[in-house]
Amino acid sequence: MTAASGKSTLVRGAAWAVGMRWSVRLLGLLNTVVMARILLPAEYGVVAMASVVVGLIQAFLDFGASTALLRKAEVDRDDIDSAWTLRVIQGCIVFAVLVLVSPLAVRYFGEPRVMYVLWTLGLCMAVTCMANIGVTLAQKAFNFSLDFKLQVISKVLGVIVTIVAGLMLRDYRALVMGIATGQISMTLLSYWMHPYRPRWNTSKIGEIWAVTKWLMLSSIGSFVMRRGDELVAGRVATDSAQFGVYSVGSDFGQMPTSEVGPALLRALLPLLSSMTGSVQQINAAVIKAAGAANTVTWALGLGFAAVAGPATVLVLGPNWSAAAPYVAGFAIVGAIQSMPGSLNTLLVMRGRTKQHSMTVWTEFVAFLAAALVLVPMLSIYGLVWARACGALCGAAAAMFFAWRYCELRLRALAMALIRPVIGAVLMYLLVRWAMGHVQAPAVQLAIGILMGGVFYVAWCAVSWRLLGCPDGLESMVLGYLRRRLSRPRTATH
Repeated sequence: MTAASGKSTLVRGAAWAVGMRWSVRLLGLLNTVVMARILLPAEYGVVAMASVVVGLIQAFLDFGASTALLRKAEVDRDDIDSAWTLRVIQGCIVFAVLVLVSPLAVRYFGEPRVMYVLWTLGLCMAVTCMANIGVTLAQKAFNFSLDFKLQVISKVLGVIVTIVAGLMLRDYRALVMGIATGQISMTLLSYWMHPYRPRWNTSKIGEIWAVTKWLMLSSIGSFVMRRGDELVAGRVATDSAQFGVYSVGSDFGQMPTSEVGPALLRALLPLLSSMTGSVQQINAAVIKAAGAANTVTWALGLGFAAVAGPATVLVLGPNWSAAAPYVAGFAIVGAIQSMPGSLNTLLVMRGRTKQHSMTVWTEFVAFLAAALVLVPMLSIYGLVWARACGALCGAAAAMFFAWRYCELRLRALAMALIRPVIGAVLMYLLVRWAMGHVQAPAVQLAIGILMGGVFYVAWCAVSWRLLGCPDGLESMVLGYLRRRLSRPRTATH
């Protein structure tokens, strides 16, 4: 595949991925809005504690089987079935480990209800790992519409069960039932929607492991970096209610960037693995993807941080007003963490999984160092800014490795990133200033969204023209609009 044809493929893939993730997120937001008015923060805290443990164990045992298929140009039946077999083994081990560590989790968090949640979620993880590997094959073939249908339908079922159970039970069990419904239905739907039928096969597991062992280490570091602060918060927080506020604030604050950033880059790995251009052409595609993704994620991250106060009260309800500072802080953290996404994809595609792992662990070590200083000063809120410090160091490490091992030009990358960062910072300051002149949360939110959106679009357009119209998101959008407007209309009679 050439760089030219890859451009349209990337746009289509990103469009499906963005649509999928935002559909799922909007359903999740609907679920949160309803359930936040039914359940108290303490009920959310119980499930959040269990979710941290599940995610940690899963990260330690993530063998990266699907990634191995996506990065390989050609795969045969043995490759595919071995990847599925490895996932099944992974799911069974995760379930067994969660059962074993559940008593330790109860002692660590001081919450006995965590044990039963862990058993249920562990069983769901085992079922999820048995899902049809054909979904990964569809992604490899750039058929992201299948993933869209699978994710959205299973999410709808999970949300319906959660809300109905919430109205009936009014406690944490409703959240667990919704999660279980979504994960089990996704597994069943994967076999209904894709014709591939995997078989037990271990012949290529050694080959897959040789490629993904560093990805597993990276997965551990990535999880510990993104959820490790919740492990610390579980000890620092005074009770499950404060932990619930912190956890929901973290998820809500990172919602825009955590969904849009990965979705925009979802088609990048299979695209790069299929491109036949030179190193310079591939690197140019990576820089373009980085510029486009950051133009969107920085605006969303800092824009959401600016309106975090009124947005939290209006969306989650007055019981969650204490979460507003965490929402604002984590919105900024999400923007920083999204910044090196395309560079990490490039490292994986070039086989530099060791360097990718080192990037993640650099972020984690920086987080720990910052937390040691900031938590004694700011208590649990210090974890937010420790995450920001770690994210900056991780982004710097990704840039260094991309330059050192992939011949990426840092000057070109900096030029692609500097405009959206400056524009987002200026937008944040403008929105905060404007909202300070009104008191009603609804009016504050409306003014913030309107002024922020108008200013940022104007900034992107003007700065793009002043810099000579470089190839990037603006040129892609303008080109798309021109093609649409110039397309001849079919005459009707």
